[in-house]
Amino acid sequence: MSSIVTGSAGFIGRMLTRALIEAGERVVGIDRIPQPAAPGLTVLTADLLDGDERVHAALSGADVVYHLAGCPGVRDRRPGVARRRHRDNVLAGARVLAAVPPSVPLLVASSSSVYGGAHGGRPSRESDPLRPAGGYAESKVLLERLCAERIARGGTTTVVRPFTVAGEGQRPDMALSQWLAAAREGRPLRVLGSLDRTRDVTDVRQVARALADLAARGARGTVNIGTGRGHTLRALAAAVAETLGAEVSFAVEPAPPAEPGASLADTSRLRSLIGWAPETDLLDLVRRQAAASALPGPRAGEAARATAAGRSRRRGAVREPFAPSLLAKAT
Repeated sequence: MSSIVTGSAGFIGRMLTRALIEAGERVVGIDRIPQPAAPGLTVLTADLLDGDERVHAALSGADVVYHLAGCPGVRDRRPGVARRRHRDNVLAGARVLAAVPPSVPLLVASSSSVYGGAHGGRPSRESDPLRPAGGYAESKVLLERLCAERIARGGTTTVVRPFTVAGEGQRPDMALSQWLAAAREGRPLRVLGSLDRTRDVTDVRQVARALADLAARGARGTVNIGTGRGHTLRALAAAVAETLGAEVSFAVEPAPPAEPGASLADTSRLRSLIGWAPETDLLDLVRRQAAASALPGPRAGEAARATAAGRSRRRGAVREPFAPSLLAKAT
């Protein structure tokens, strides 16, 4: 089977590409960022909107297409971000939708941010009204509307809404990556709003597996990809502290409007389609991400020695593992 992964150099794209190759599939990875060639992987370094004939031929001749490319970053406030979001999330999405034949399974990555958070503590269902807060979520809603038009014309299209994906390879601008870097450097962890806010943290490995299973199913419509279980930011910070053997403190700031108080997936439809839903072992996830983001070269040895020394000092002071209640101080 030949699979296309757009955004193959991205966080989820890299994990999905690896999983597909390990399953014996031939993958064409399309991304603006150059990638090294690998067995089972054909790399196309191209922009989806540049009219590259190789890209069109790949999209029109694939057995399945995973469209993960886009402009990420809920909190991105750099100049021109609105234009980049429209170009990379909406216009590029429209180009892919037009190129892929209707009978070919096409999975398109949207975002749980279109819900605007869980309301009243209830998990977000695919049928819920959308309440996008901020330009990123709004661009994903526009992309979903294009997908709905393709589905209405008979296209085999699955819109996936992943919830707070974490794990090895996570982008450096995302919260867990920032917290690991801060804890390593002895800086306070930046918290938006409150440590009691919750997130449906989903393991990137299981997101990749769910994407492949949904493609095999040939489902149409919208599907959440999450665990259905919320983790507090306090628990996530405790996992960071235990992983690095570091005592952490916090710099708590007001949360901007685009930051929901909680996110939580209703996974009923996902389970009905593929027979399972992700489950996250938070400590294992944080340990994997920390190991993958360890500094290379000589500085890696320094970081490892500092981490071991911090763990030794902390174990001398506290006999049990880091508990969330020990991490509640704010600076």
